[in-house]
Amino acid sequence: MSEQKKTPVEDQTILITKNAYERLKRAQKEGETLSSVIMRLSSMTLEGLQRRGEKRILTSDDQVLIVEVEQTKCMGAESCVALAPRVFALDASSLGREPLGMRDVEDREIDSQAIIDAARTCPYQAIYVRDAKRNNEQVVP
Repeated sequence: MSEQKKTPVEDQTILITKNAYERLKRAQKEGETLSSVIMRLSSMTLEGLQRRGEKRILTSDDQVLIVEVEQTKCMGAESCVALAPRVFALDASSLGREPLGMRDVEDREIDSQAIIDAARTCPYQAIYVRDAKRNNEQVVP
């Protein structure tokens, strides 16, 4: 049986933006270090879970939609994720506290109807969609 040598891992210092630091602090659970937050979040397979709040999306049909998730209403039905997986991502382990995130969406990557349909299927009406070209007129709900 061969003996494996373990290389000691040294602590490293990294530079992050203020925005990234604020996101880490929001994700931090009581008693958890920021290093632990980074490890927990990086081990998740879902992309974009920290993209919460309001997001402006330029759609493939040249609409500009403002999408917002009211986290306190989201109960994880995942209908939005099923219809628009390039926009929405769900972390089921966070139900009850900000479970739904929005992915980074490239301009003109998705059409407006897919986003509107996904928002309309939410049984908890947790997703709000406004049309930026129409003076922020609310489209959903």
